[in-house]
Amino acid sequence: MQNIFLRFFILVSLFSSAAIAQQDTAGIHIKQQKPDSYFRINYDNDFFSATDRYYTQGIYLELITPFIKKSPISKLLIPLGKEALNYYGINFEQDGFTPRSIRHDSIYYGERPYASIFFVSHFLVSINTVKKQRLSTSLYLGIIGPDAKGEEEQKAIHKALKNIQPLGWQYQIAGDYIVNYNVKFEQALFSNKRLELIASAAGRAGTLYDDIGAGMMLRTGLFQGYFKNSGLTKQNDPNLKTSNFQCYVFGKAELKAVGYNATMQGGMFNKNSVYTIPASDITRAVGTAYLGIVLAYKRLSIEYTKVYLSPEFKNGLSHGWGHCNITICF
Repeated sequence: MQNIFLRFFILVSLFSSAAIAQQDTAGIHIKQQKPDSYFRINYDNDFFSATDRYYTQGIYLELITPFIKKSPISKLLIPLGKEALNYYGINFEQDGFTPRSIRHDSIYYGERPYASIFFVSHFLVSINTVKKQRLSTSLYLGIIGPDAKGEEEQKAIHKALKNIQPLGWQYQIAGDYIVNYNVKFEQALFSNKRLELIASAAGRAGTLYDDIGAGMMLRTGLFQGYFKNSGLTKQNDPNLKTSNFQCYVFGKAELKAVGYNATMQGGMFNKNSVYTIPASDITRAVGTAYLGIVLAYKRLSIEYTKVYLSPEFKNGLSHGWGHCNITICF
C-alpha cells in the first residue's frame, strides 16, 4: 500500500508541476532579476568522517524552476511579500540511518534503530534583497520503513565497495507515512562584499520531525550576497566583480530543541516497530556545526561541507559526515 501511495504522490507532484509550463506573475512586482532555474545534486555520507553509523547516507535531487509555482501544493508555501524574489522547487530525498555497529544480527538495544525514509518535498525560498531576509518553507510527503529501500541501497553500495554487509536491517523502523511542514527564517546581522553574519530561526512539525531551533552563519571570501539570489545566476551583474567567479568558506552553528524524531521513535501512526528508542532517552537539546567551502564559476557551483552532530539519544555518540553538492543554473 505504501508503494502505491509513494508512486501516486510522485505522479501527482510531477504532473501538477509540469502540466502548466508558464509562470504566473500576476500580482508580483519584483524589481530584481527574475528567478533563474537550478538543478542540484546533493550527497551525504559518513564515509567522509571514517564512520559507518547513525545518519549514514543521504541522496537528494533538487529542481528549482518558476513553473513549479503552479503546483497546487505551492499555495501552502509562504512568500516574503510582493517584493520578494521567489524560488519554487521540488526535491526527492532518501536518507538511511543505522546503529553504531552494523555487525549485529540481532536487535542492538540501547542504540539507534535502523531506519530509512523517502519523501518528495515542495519548497519555496523567498528572498527580500532590500531587508536582507530569506524565508524557506517546505512540505514533505513520503514514507518511512522498508518501502523506502534504505536496506537495499546500503547493501548495494557496500557490495560495490567490497565492504562488509550490514546486519540487522530486518529490525528497522516499521512502515509509516511522512507529512512534515518546515519553516526557516534568516536575517542578515552584518553584510558587506567580503563578510556576512546571518542569524536564523527554524521549526519543523509533522510525523517525521518536530523541533525548533536557532543558529548563526558566517561567510567570508569572494561571493554573491546571500540575499541577492539563490547562489548563482545566468544573468551577469556588471556591478558585481564576483559575478563570474566565487570562492568562499562558511561556518554555521545551530541548536535545536527536539520534540519528536520518527527515525528513532518510530512512526506516529504505525506502532508495530520491533525496536525504537523511548521518548525518555531522546536528547532534547542537539547541536550541529557546519564548516564548508564553495567554488563557483558562472552557472556551476561545487560545495563540500563537514557536518558535526552532538549525541541525539542517551549513551549515543557524537557524529559527523561529509556533504557534497553540485549546482547548475540554467
